[in-house]
Amino acid sequence: MPRIASIDVRALAPDVERFRYTSFQDEVYTTTTLVQITDDGGAVGLDAYDSDSYGDWDRSPLETLRTIVPRLVGADPDDHDAISTLLSEDGTSPFAPAVRSTIDMACWDLAARRAEQPLHTWLGGDGAMTSLPAYASVPTFDDTDAYLDAIEGYVAQGFTAIKVHAWGVPSRDANLLRAVRARFGSLILMHDAEGRYDAEGAALVARACADVGARWFEAPLPDFDLDGYRRLRANVPDVPILAAGDVIWDPRLLADALRDPPWDAVRFDVSFVGGFTPTRELMSVAERAGMDVELISYGHTVIQAANLHAALAFGRTSFFEQAVPPEPFEHGVLEPIRTGLDGFAGVSARPGLGIDVDPAAIEDATLGIVRAGEEG
Repeated sequence: MPRIASIDVRALAPDVERFRYTSFQDEVYTTTTLVQITDDGGAVGLDAYDSDSYGDWDRSPLETLRTIVPRLVGADPDDHDAISTLLSEDGTSPFAPAVRSTIDMACWDLAARRAEQPLHTWLGGDGAMTSLPAYASVPTFDDTDAYLDAIEGYVAQGFTAIKVHAWGVPSRDANLLRAVRARFGSLILMHDAEGRYDAEGAALVARACADVGARWFEAPLPDFDLDGYRRLRANVPDVPILAAGDVIWDPRLLADALRDPPWDAVRFDVSFVGGFTPTRELMSVAERAGMDVELISYGHTVIQAANLHAALAFGRTSFFEQAVPPEPFEHGVLEPIRTGLDGFAGVSARPGLGIDVDPAAIEDATLGIVRAGEEG
Protein backbone atom coordinates (compact mmCIF):
# COMPACT_ATOMS: atom_id res chain seq x y z
CA MET A 1 0.00 0.00 0.00
CA PRO A 2 1.52 3.35 -1.00
CA ARG A 3 1.90 6.13 1.54
CA ILE A 4 2.28 9.89 1.19
CA ALA A 5 5.90 10.67 2.01
CA SER A 6 5.92 14.42 1.42
CA ILE A 7 3.87 17.33 0.11
CA ASP A 8 5.19 20.51 -1.47
CA VAL A 9 2.82 23.50 -1.83
CA ARG A 10 3.80 26.68 -3.65
CA ALA A 11 2.01 29.93 -4.31
CA LEU A 12 3.12 31.08 -7.76
CA ALA A 13 3.08 34.77 -8.63
CA PRO A 14 4.30 34.89 -12.23
CA ASP A 15 5.28 38.06 -14.05
CA VAL A 16 2.69 37.77 -16.82
CA GLU A 17 0.11 39.87 -18.62
CA ARG A 18 -3.09 40.40 -16.60
CA PHE A 19 -6.66 40.83 -17.89
CA ARG A 20 -10.11 42.19 -17.09
CA TYR A 21 -13.34 40.28 -17.69
CA THR A 22 -15.84 43.15 -17.45
CA SER A 23 -15.45 46.92 -17.59
CA PHE A 24 -16.28 47.03 -13.85
CA GLN A 25 -13.18 45.08 -12.82
CA ASP A 26 -9.53 45.89 -12.45
CA GLU A 27 -6.94 43.60 -13.97
CA VAL A 28 -6.85 40.28 -12.14
CA TYR A 29 -3.92 38.89 -10.22
CA THR A 30 -4.12 35.12 -10.68
CA THR A 31 -2.15 33.21 -8.05
CA THR A 32 -1.55 29.56 -8.93
CA THR A 33 -1.27 27.33 -5.86
CA LEU A 34 0.67 24.27 -7.04
CA VAL A 35 0.66 21.05 -4.99
CA GLN A 36 3.09 18.18 -5.56
CA ILE A 37 2.63 14.95 -3.58
CA THR A 38 5.39 12.33 -3.43
CA ASP A 39 4.69 8.77 -2.28
CA ASP A 40 7.07 6.42 -0.52
CA GLY A 41 8.01 4.87 -3.86
CA GLY A 42 9.15 8.19 -5.28
CA ALA A 43 6.19 8.76 -7.64
CA VAL A 44 4.93 12.34 -7.83
CA GLY A 45 1.43 13.65 -8.51
CA LEU A 46 0.58 17.30 -8.98
CA ASP A 47 -2.29 19.68 -9.36
CA ALA A 48 -3.18 23.33 -8.88
CA TYR A 49 -5.81 25.91 -8.04
CA ASP A 50 -6.02 29.42 -9.48
CA SER A 51 -7.36 32.17 -7.21
CA ASP A 52 -8.15 35.64 -8.54
CA SER A 53 -7.63 38.80 -6.53
CA TYR A 54 -7.21 42.52 -7.11
CA GLY A 55 -4.24 44.70 -6.29
CA ASP A 56 -1.98 41.94 -4.97
CA TRP A 57 -1.39 38.19 -4.98
CA ASP A 58 -3.57 35.80 -2.99
CA ARG A 59 -1.69 33.92 -0.27
CA SER A 60 -4.79 32.50 1.43
CA PRO A 61 -4.84 29.06 -0.30
CA LEU A 62 -1.21 28.50 0.69
CA GLU A 63 -1.92 29.48 4.29
CA THR A 64 -5.02 27.28 4.43
CA LEU A 65 -3.02 24.29 3.20
CA ARG A 66 -0.30 25.00 5.78
CA THR A 67 -2.46 23.45 8.52
CA ILE A 68 -3.74 20.61 6.34
CA VAL A 69 -0.79 18.98 4.61
CA PRO A 70 1.02 17.75 7.77
CA ARG A 71 -2.06 15.63 8.59
CA LEU A 72 -1.82 13.85 5.23
CA VAL A 73 1.73 12.56 5.54
CA GLY A 74 1.57 8.78 5.91
CA ALA A 75 -1.94 8.51 4.44
CA ASP A 76 -2.82 6.17 1.58
CA PRO A 77 -3.06 8.46 -1.49
CA ASP A 78 -5.26 5.90 -3.28
CA ASP A 79 -8.00 6.03 -0.65
CA HIS A 80 -9.69 9.02 -2.27
CA ASP A 81 -12.86 8.82 -0.20
CA ALA A 82 -10.93 8.78 3.09
CA ILE A 83 -8.80 11.73 2.04
CA SER A 84 -11.86 13.62 0.84
CA THR A 85 -13.54 12.98 4.21
CA LEU A 86 -10.47 14.18 6.09
CA LEU A 87 -10.21 17.31 3.95
CA SER A 88 -13.87 18.18 4.37
CA GLU A 89 -13.94 17.41 8.11
CA ASP A 90 -17.05 15.29 7.52
CA GLY A 91 -18.78 18.21 5.82
CA THR A 92 -17.99 20.84 8.44
CA SER A 93 -14.84 22.28 6.88
CA PRO A 94 -14.55 26.05 7.29
CA PHE A 95 -12.62 26.50 4.04
CA ALA A 96 -13.77 26.31 0.45
CA PRO A 97 -13.56 23.04 -1.51
CA ALA A 98 -11.41 24.74 -4.13
CA VAL A 99 -8.45 24.84 -1.75
CA ARG A 100 -8.62 21.16 -0.84
CA SER A 101 -9.21 20.15 -4.47
CA THR A 102 -5.48 20.45 -5.06
CA ILE A 103 -4.83 17.52 -2.72
CA ASP A 104 -7.55 15.29 -4.19
CA MET A 105 -6.49 15.96 -7.78
CA ALA A 106 -2.80 15.43 -7.05
CA CYS A 107 -3.62 12.05 -5.46
CA TRP A 108 -5.54 11.00 -8.59
CA ASP A 109 -2.66 12.16 -10.79
CA LEU A 110 -0.25 10.22 -8.59
CA ALA A 111 -2.31 7.02 -8.87
CA ALA A 112 -2.65 7.27 -12.64
CA ARG A 113 1.07 7.92 -13.04
CA ARG A 114 1.87 4.93 -10.89
CA ALA A 115 -0.51 2.81 -13.00
CA GLU A 116 1.05 4.25 -16.19
CA GLN A 117 -2.35 5.30 -17.53
CA PRO A 118 -3.61 8.66 -18.77
CA LEU A 119 -5.85 10.12 -16.12
CA HIS A 120 -9.00 10.07 -18.25
CA THR A 121 -8.81 6.27 -18.58
CA TRP A 122 -7.85 5.87 -14.91
CA LEU A 123 -11.03 7.80 -14.06
CA GLY A 124 -13.05 5.25 -16.01
CA GLY A 125 -13.14 6.59 -19.56
CA ASP A 126 -12.83 4.18 -22.45
CA GLY A 127 -9.96 6.13 -24.03
CA ALA A 128 -11.74 6.44 -27.38
CA MET A 129 -11.61 10.25 -27.24
CA THR A 130 -8.39 12.13 -26.55
CA SER A 131 -9.42 15.64 -27.65
CA LEU A 132 -12.36 18.05 -27.78
CA PRO A 133 -13.25 21.01 -29.98
CA ALA A 134 -11.99 24.13 -28.25
CA TYR A 135 -13.24 27.64 -27.89
CA ALA A 136 -11.07 30.69 -27.33
CA SER A 137 -12.17 32.36 -24.10
CA VAL A 138 -11.49 36.03 -24.84
CA PRO A 139 -10.94 38.64 -22.09
CA THR A 140 -12.40 42.16 -22.09
CA PHE A 141 -11.09 44.62 -24.67
CA ASP A 142 -11.54 48.38 -24.88
CA ASP A 143 -13.79 48.54 -27.94
CA THR A 144 -15.52 46.54 -30.65
CA ASP A 145 -12.69 46.88 -33.16
CA ALA A 146 -10.25 45.39 -30.67
CA TYR A 147 -12.54 42.36 -30.22
CA LEU A 148 -12.92 41.89 -33.97
CA ASP A 149 -9.17 42.11 -34.56
CA ALA A 150 -8.42 39.66 -31.75
CA ILE A 151 -11.04 37.18 -32.91
CA GLU A 152 -9.66 37.39 -36.45
CA GLY A 153 -6.33 36.25 -35.07
CA TYR A 154 -7.81 33.38 -33.07
CA VAL A 155 -9.75 32.13 -36.07
CA ALA A 156 -6.50 32.16 -38.06
CA GLN A 157 -4.95 30.00 -35.31
CA GLY A 158 -7.60 27.32 -35.84
CA PHE A 159 -10.38 28.21 -33.41
CA THR A 160 -13.88 27.60 -34.74
CA ALA A 161 -15.57 28.79 -31.53
CA ILE A 162 -15.15 31.96 -29.46
CA LYS A 163 -16.50 33.07 -26.08
CA VAL A 164 -16.46 36.78 -25.38
CA HIS A 165 -16.26 38.44 -21.99
CA ALA A 166 -17.80 41.80 -22.80
CA TRP A 167 -18.20 44.96 -20.72
CA GLY A 168 -21.15 44.07 -18.50
CA VAL A 169 -23.30 46.84 -20.04
CA PRO A 170 -26.33 45.13 -21.62
CA SER A 171 -26.98 47.32 -24.67
CA ARG A 172 -23.29 47.65 -25.48
CA ASP A 173 -22.73 43.92 -25.05
CA ALA A 174 -25.69 43.08 -27.30
CA ASN A 175 -24.30 45.34 -30.02
CA LEU A 176 -20.91 43.65 -29.71
CA LEU A 177 -22.44 40.22 -30.24
CA ARG A 178 -24.20 41.43 -33.37
CA ALA A 179 -20.97 42.95 -34.68
CA VAL A 180 -19.07 39.71 -34.11
CA ARG A 181 -21.77 37.75 -35.90
CA ALA A 182 -21.79 40.17 -38.82
CA ARG A 183 -18.01 39.73 -39.28
CA PHE A 184 -17.85 35.99 -38.57
CA GLY A 185 -20.96 34.37 -39.98
CA SER A 186 -20.11 30.72 -39.31
CA LEU A 187 -18.24 31.12 -36.02
CA ILE A 188 -19.59 29.26 -32.98
CA LEU A 189 -20.22 32.07 -30.50
CA MET A 190 -20.71 32.13 -26.73
CA HIS A 191 -21.02 35.04 -24.32
CA ASP A 192 -20.03 35.18 -20.63
CA ALA A 193 -21.54 38.11 -18.70
CA GLU A 194 -19.79 37.33 -15.38
CA GLY A 195 -23.10 37.68 -13.50
CA ARG A 196 -23.25 41.45 -14.12
CA TYR A 197 -26.84 41.92 -15.36
CA ASP A 198 -30.15 42.50 -13.65
CA ALA A 199 -33.24 40.69 -14.95
CA GLU A 200 -34.01 43.32 -17.60
CA GLY A 201 -30.45 43.44 -18.89
CA ALA A 202 -30.17 39.65 -18.92
CA ALA A 203 -33.33 39.38 -21.02
CA LEU A 204 -32.07 42.01 -23.47
CA VAL A 205 -28.75 40.25 -24.02
CA ALA A 206 -30.41 36.82 -24.09
CA ARG A 207 -32.52 37.99 -27.03
CA ALA A 208 -29.38 39.23 -28.76
CA CYS A 209 -27.73 35.84 -28.13
CA ALA A 210 -30.77 34.16 -29.68
CA ASP A 211 -30.65 36.52 -32.67
CA VAL A 212 -27.00 35.69 -33.40
CA GLY A 213 -27.46 31.95 -32.81
CA ALA A 214 -25.15 31.80 -29.80
CA ARG A 215 -24.16 28.32 -28.66
CA TRP A 216 -24.87 29.45 -25.10
CA PHE A 217 -25.29 32.52 -22.87
CA GLU A 218 -23.25 32.18 -19.70
CA ALA A 219 -23.57 33.87 -16.32
CA PRO A 220 -26.15 36.55 -17.10
CA LEU A 221 -27.10 36.56 -13.39
CA PRO A 222 -25.38 35.62 -10.12
CA ASP A 223 -25.17 31.83 -9.75
CA PHE A 224 -27.45 31.65 -6.71
CA ASP A 225 -30.31 33.48 -8.47
CA LEU A 226 -31.96 30.19 -9.45
CA ASP A 227 -35.45 31.64 -9.83
CA GLY A 228 -34.04 34.43 -12.00
CA TYR A 229 -32.42 31.85 -14.25
CA ARG A 230 -35.65 29.87 -14.47
CA ARG A 231 -37.60 32.98 -15.48
CA LEU A 232 -34.97 33.93 -18.05
CA ARG A 233 -35.07 30.46 -19.62
CA ALA A 234 -38.85 30.60 -19.80
CA ASN A 235 -38.90 34.10 -21.30
CA VAL A 236 -36.10 33.57 -23.83
CA PRO A 237 -36.13 29.86 -24.68
CA ASP A 238 -34.18 30.18 -27.94
CA VAL A 239 -30.68 30.27 -26.45
CA PRO A 240 -29.16 27.81 -23.94
CA ILE A 241 -28.52 29.47 -20.57
CA LEU A 242 -25.63 28.44 -18.30
CA ALA A 243 -24.48 29.62 -14.89
CA ALA A 244 -20.93 30.77 -14.28
CA GLY A 245 -20.41 27.52 -12.37
CA ASP A 246 -18.50 29.02 -9.47
CA VAL A 247 -20.56 28.31 -6.36
CA ILE A 248 -22.81 25.23 -6.51
CA TRP A 249 -20.36 22.43 -5.78
CA ASP A 250 -22.25 20.10 -3.42
CA PRO A 251 -23.91 17.15 -5.26
CA ARG A 252 -26.97 17.31 -2.99
CA LEU A 253 -27.43 21.01 -3.67
CA LEU A 254 -27.02 20.45 -7.40
CA ALA A 255 -29.56 17.61 -7.39
CA ASP A 256 -32.03 19.83 -5.58
CA ALA A 257 -31.52 22.67 -8.09
CA LEU A 258 -32.00 20.32 -11.04
CA ARG A 259 -35.47 19.22 -9.90
CA ASP A 260 -36.57 22.34 -11.78
CA PRO A 261 -33.48 23.08 -13.91
CA PRO A 262 -32.45 26.73 -13.89
CA TRP A 263 -29.95 26.16 -16.72
CA ASP A 264 -29.64 24.19 -19.93
CA ALA A 265 -26.37 22.55 -18.87
CA VAL A 266 -24.39 22.18 -15.65
CA ARG A 267 -21.11 24.07 -15.36
CA PHE A 268 -18.26 23.80 -12.87
CA ASP A 269 -14.48 23.48 -12.63
CA VAL A 270 -12.92 20.33 -11.15
CA SER A 271 -10.54 22.57 -9.22
CA PHE A 272 -13.45 24.53 -7.68
CA VAL A 273 -15.55 21.64 -6.40
CA GLY A 274 -13.01 19.63 -4.40
CA GLY A 275 -11.34 17.57 -7.12
CA PHE A 276 -12.08 14.43 -9.06
CA THR A 277 -13.71 12.59 -6.16
CA PRO A 278 -16.73 14.94 -5.90
CA THR A 279 -16.65 15.44 -9.68
CA ARG A 280 -17.71 11.81 -10.09
CA GLU A 281 -20.79 12.49 -7.96
CA LEU A 282 -21.61 15.75 -9.75
CA MET A 283 -21.36 14.01 -13.11
CA SER A 284 -23.76 11.33 -11.88
CA VAL A 285 -26.23 13.99 -10.74
CA ALA A 286 -26.08 15.64 -14.17
CA GLU A 287 -26.47 12.29 -15.91
CA ARG A 288 -29.59 11.46 -13.91
CA ALA A 289 -31.02 14.84 -14.95
CA GLY A 290 -30.10 14.21 -18.59
CA MET A 291 -27.85 17.27 -18.71
CA ASP A 292 -24.46 18.02 -20.23
CA VAL A 293 -21.64 19.41 -18.09
CA GLU A 294 -19.72 22.21 -19.79
CA LEU A 295 -16.61 22.18 -17.64
CA ILE A 296 -14.66 25.36 -16.94
CA SER A 297 -10.99 25.05 -17.81
CA TYR A 298 -9.92 28.70 -17.77
CA GLY A 299 -6.61 28.88 -15.97
CA HIS A 300 -3.17 27.41 -15.58
CA THR A 301 -2.15 24.49 -17.81
CA VAL A 302 -2.38 22.04 -14.90
CA ILE A 303 -6.00 23.06 -14.31
CA GLN A 304 -6.75 22.93 -18.03
CA ALA A 305 -5.41 19.38 -18.11
CA ALA A 306 -7.46 18.32 -15.08
CA ASN A 307 -10.71 19.53 -16.61
CA LEU A 308 -9.92 18.15 -20.05
CA HIS A 309 -9.20 14.71 -18.60
CA ALA A 310 -12.48 14.85 -16.66
CA ALA A 311 -14.35 15.87 -19.80
CA LEU A 312 -12.89 12.94 -21.73
CA ALA A 313 -13.50 10.49 -18.89
CA PHE A 314 -17.19 11.26 -18.37
CA GLY A 315 -18.25 12.22 -21.89
CA ARG A 316 -20.74 14.95 -20.99
CA THR A 317 -18.75 17.97 -22.19
CA SER A 318 -18.91 19.33 -25.74
CA PHE A 319 -16.15 21.99 -25.67
CA PHE A 320 -12.79 22.67 -24.08
CA GLU A 321 -12.27 26.23 -22.82
CA GLN A 322 -8.87 27.65 -23.82
CA ALA A 323 -7.86 30.90 -22.15
CA VAL A 324 -6.42 33.32 -24.70
CA PRO A 325 -3.86 34.58 -25.13
CA PRO A 326 -2.53 31.31 -23.66
CA GLU A 327 0.99 32.28 -22.66
CA PRO A 328 0.15 33.90 -19.27
CA PHE A 329 -1.39 30.60 -18.14
CA GLU A 330 1.54 28.36 -19.07
CA HIS A 331 4.20 29.42 -16.57
CA GLY A 332 6.37 26.64 -15.26
CA VAL A 333 5.16 23.82 -17.53
CA LEU A 334 7.20 22.05 -20.19
CA GLU A 335 4.45 21.22 -22.69
CA PRO A 336 1.33 23.40 -22.49
CA ILE A 337 -2.05 22.47 -23.95
CA ARG A 338 -2.67 24.35 -27.19
CA THR A 339 -5.58 24.24 -29.63
CA GLY A 340 -4.44 23.04 -33.04
CA LEU A 341 -5.23 24.25 -36.53
CA ASP A 342 -8.04 21.68 -36.60
CA GLY A 343 -9.77 23.51 -33.73
CA PHE A 344 -9.24 20.68 -31.24
CA ALA A 345 -7.30 20.49 -27.98
CA GLY A 346 -6.06 17.15 -26.71
CA VAL A 347 -4.35 15.51 -23.77
CA SER A 348 -0.97 13.86 -23.73
CA ALA A 349 -0.72 10.07 -23.92
CA ARG A 350 1.69 10.18 -20.98
CA PRO A 351 0.52 8.86 -17.58
CA GLY A 352 -1.63 10.93 -15.25
CA LEU A 353 -2.29 14.50 -16.27
CA GLY A 354 0.56 14.26 -18.76
CA ILE A 355 1.94 17.56 -17.50
CA ASP A 356 5.49 18.03 -16.27
CA VAL A 357 6.85 21.18 -14.65
CA ASP A 358 10.10 23.06 -15.09
CA PRO A 359 11.59 23.24 -11.57
CA ALA A 360 13.66 26.33 -12.33
CA ALA A 361 10.69 28.25 -13.74
CA ILE A 362 8.53 27.20 -10.79
CA GLU A 363 11.21 28.39 -8.39
CA ASP A 364 11.40 31.76 -10.15
CA ALA A 365 7.63 32.30 -9.79
CA THR A 366 7.37 31.08 -6.18
CA LEU A 367 5.85 33.57 -3.73
CA GLY A 368 5.70 31.21 -0.74
CA ILE A 369 6.22 27.55 0.17
CA VAL A 370 4.68 25.06 2.59
CA ARG A 371 6.29 21.63 2.97
CA ALA A 372 5.43 18.57 5.02
CA GLY A 373 7.06 15.15 5.31
CA GLU A 374 10.47 14.08 4.13
CA GLU A 375 11.11 17.36 2.36
CA GLY A 376 9.70 19.48 5.19
